[in-house]
Amino acid sequence: MPDGQGKLTLTGKDFRYLHQVLRLRIGDAIHVRLPSGLLQTMIVSAVSGKSLTLSPSQEAATQETGVTATQVEENHSHSHIQLWLFQFMPKAQKLDLILRQATELGAAKVIPVIGAHCQKDAVFQRGDRWERIIREARQQSGSPVETVITKPLSLPEAMGVWQELSSSRLGILLYEKSQDTQSFHQAVGQAKIESQKIPSVAALISGCEGGFSPEEIETLKENGFVPVHLDTNILRAETATIYGLAVLQNLLTERPQWLLNEST
Repeated sequence: MPDGQGKLTLTGKDFRYLHQVLRLRIGDAIHVRLPSGLLQTMIVSAVSGKSLTLSPSQEAATQETGVTATQVEENHSHSHIQLWLFQFMPKAQKLDLILRQATELGAAKVIPVIGAHCQKDAVFQRGDRWERIIREARQQSGSPVETVITKPLSLPEAMGVWQELSSSRLGILLYEKSQDTQSFHQAVGQAKIESQKIPSVAALISGCEGGFSPEEIETLKENGFVPVHLDTNILRAETATIYGLAVLQNLLTERPQWLLNEST
């Protein structure tokens, strides 16, 4: 966040990115995405050997949320629906890829889950690396959503976080089997009918390379997650996750009837 005078002083990797990669110099303008999601035009006001200072532009006295975000807030009632991802932990490189793409899609929270079929070397925590991936993905995509990744949690811990939500929720479980599953449209529509309100959080649960154990499936169902099967080719864990997030987000952004009509 800016200081009391509205200025930002950047050092370290942020300084090198702006000064050496973007080659910003005194007087140059840049759009800055604040942690709240607001977009503000700022001017480079000072550069030293190790830091760069940005000051508010006089032409940007009013902060904006950016073109895309403004359209979402003005035109869509779903704009406050948070997108969550419960990801059973795959190998490290795959989770890095999933985190990057989930951030670009605008996921608000990513929760790594330690499952029964996770490989032993897949249970890890890469705090600094994960934060860097999120920051770079937001820089690249311009996402107004402040994506947060938690430390790895056990399934009971993850469901505890889910149940702590006092507001309405929509939970989708990506399941490799087709028996006793629904389509995305069916699951979303059924959730609307049962809750009688638009959910504030829509969450996707996706498995690791080994999938889920029968006990995990039952636990997830008991916590309100609806099994959904993707009628596609056989997908890798990382592909299935991004595919599922994209489908869910598309349902939310295209304003289907269940979002438009409270009586439906």
